[in-house]
Amino acid sequence: MSARAVAAWVPWPSFAVPDTARRVVWRWALIAVLATLAGCQMLGFRPSPPVPPLLEPGSGGLNVQLNQRMTLSMDGRKHHMVMVVSFSPTQTRMTGFTLTGQRLLDIVQEGGRITSWHSELVDRDVPARWLLSQMQLAYWPEKALQQAYHGPWSLRQEARERALYLEDELVVMVSYAADFSGPEAGSQLTIKHHRMALVMAIETLKVKELAARSGPDNMSEAGQ
Repeated sequence: MSARAVAAWVPWPSFAVPDTARRVVWRWALIAVLATLAGCQMLGFRPSPPVPPLLEPGSGGLNVQLNQRMTLSMDGRKHHMVMVVSFSPTQTRMTGFTLTGQRLLDIVQEGGRITSWHSELVDRDVPARWLLSQMQLAYWPEKALQQAYHGPWSLRQEARERALYLEDELVVMVSYAADFSGPEAGSQLTIKHHRMALVMAIETLKVKELAARSGPDNMSEAGQ
């Protein structure tokens, strides 16, 4: 998949912004978001909660690639990016792009290991395990999550909501659109992190069934 093709899915108008200015804007926007995800106390945020249990890729029963638009809302500001997420029996992969198609991060869970890469625009380490766990919370079957969440963690599910608790504290709420029936084109959901006052709105733009082998073999292919 090309970065140009990924950028073409985003309907916002494009403006002639100098490369230097665009790099500065994206750098500080992502630093703010990633600092929140990592629980950076020097910026005045409360520490993020411990990471929920992370399940094996195949436990979700999915074998698809999702092209998504993600909007992160924090402190009254919104940050937009494009995500390409693939779920397969052996691998979970998340690749993030700016709206202009520049690759920002790449996270892979495979063979009991998590590897991550981020561009020079992102000055902080990407909270890879935390991000993977959020996607599982949103898309994995309830039964698989209930079996994995134990001890201080508990999952409560209603028709259009999933609530993740750490002991008695509501940590994460996943809300699904009224017509949500799984990871399909046009589906929408929202992940709200109560402790961090962060909201992640995710809209799936395109779904592709994967062949037996999942995802690109290297990071350069993720942007092709």
